[in-house]
Amino acid sequence: MSTAGKVLTVLILLVMVTWIVMLSAVTQLNVNWQQKIAAQDKQFEKATEDLAKASRSYINLTESTRVEQANKDRDLREIGVRIAAAEAGQSATIESLSRLKYQVAGYQAAVKRAETNNATRKAEKAKATEDLAQKRDLITKAQATNAELRDQLAKLQDEFKQLLADNKTLIDKAAQGRPAPRPASSGRPSPSS
Repeated sequence: MSTAGKVLTVLILLVMVTWIVMLSAVTQLNVNWQQKIAAQDKQFEKATEDLAKASRSYINLTESTRVEQANKDRDLREIGVRIAAAEAGQSATIESLSRLKYQVAGYQAAVKRAETNNATRKAEKAKATEDLAQKRDLITKAQATNAELRDQLAKLQDEFKQLLADNKTLIDKAAQGRPAPRPASSGRPSPSS
């Protein structure tokens, strides 16, 4: 064999070895990639299952959230109704309280007026009692004076009757022609004595 054949044989052998190594590397690579593809397929299937599970979980969560939201909305409406009822009750209570305060103020004003009227009545009663006592004293004094004057009147009436009788007697005597005797006392007592 010639040198060129030997070199070519060596080169062919080297290329063959390289070719075998490369084929084995490619085969190994293909095996690795098949495993990786299988692993990726398994991961994809798992991811698909997880996605389906997550979708079901999301749907369940969305539904439970919607139900919970509906319950919260219903609870909020009930609380709103209760608050409105409480506010209405509070406003009614405040109105009643204001009405009662106004009535109490009216009653207090009436009590003050009544106290003022009572004080006025007490003062009037005290004055009337004092006036009554004064008038009773005046009546008592007037009755005493009246009794004295009646006594004087009775004395004067007696004296008048006596003088009338004496004068009739004198007139009768004078009519008969006799001179009339003079009365024993020519002066009358004064009415003030």
